[in-house]
Amino acid sequence: MLPVEFGAVTHPGRVRPLNEDSILAAPPIFVVADGVGGSHAGEVASSVVTEEFSRLKDLDSISSDHVTAALHRAHERVLGLNENSPNFAATTAAGAVGVDMGPGMSYWLVFNIGDSRVYRCSAGPNRPLSQVSVDHSYVQELLDAGALTPEQAWSHPDKNVVTRAVGAEAEFDPDFWLMPMVPGERLIVCSDGLLNDSPGQLVKDIIKGVTDPHRATDELLELALRCGARDNVSVIVVDVVGDDLDSTVPMAQTVLTARNGT
Repeated sequence: MLPVEFGAVTHPGRVRPLNEDSILAAPPIFVVADGVGGSHAGEVASSVVTEEFSRLKDLDSISSDHVTAALHRAHERVLGLNENSPNFAATTAAGAVGVDMGPGMSYWLVFNIGDSRVYRCSAGPNRPLSQVSVDHSYVQELLDAGALTPEQAWSHPDKNVVTRAVGAEAEFDPDFWLMPMVPGERLIVCSDGLLNDSPGQLVKDIIKGVTDPHRATDELLELALRCGARDNVSVIVVDVVGDDLDSTVPMAQTVLTARNGT
């Protein structure tokens, strides 16, 4: 794996008394989980995700199968919580894990279920920023159907309604993307609390303009709090450092699917 530098922060925000987000930043594992549910249930569900991914830290190398297995273990555990508790629990899960694809090949396996997000800020003078993950949400479905514009989606009253989540129902359907690690690139993993109240352009300006990842996470949190932060806020900023990759490594993203444990 190529070396990385990172910053990570989680905060309950300005309104909610409890932080139901959980984060894990332990290279090469970076995860954000945003819990939902009453009476601390969301907090428990999100912590299950980070606990399962913490188990990967002791491995000499991590494969894509390890990542998918961690997600499925978390899903089964949260389902079990719901069987034995009157309080429904579920959680989003999004992140990037460095996986072993062979000698000289450094890759991220990016994953998502729910509406927490992963962004990629490419290397280079203009540092183009793109969203890697795709929200599993009611509003995203309206966008895909052409029923909403991106501007309308930003302020839609149901933008927090997710259509998939860890522990929400028996069927489990996360999305995966396999991407090469590129020196100079930046990944951002965040819960929707970072974006709900903050102007998108100001978020982009910090991600693209603040070179130190620790300072970038601090400034993103400060922006969210300054703008009201009605939800919990979690953000991880990861910079890839090191020598150029082997020129034989393809640069295109590969979309993987994993449905019902397959």
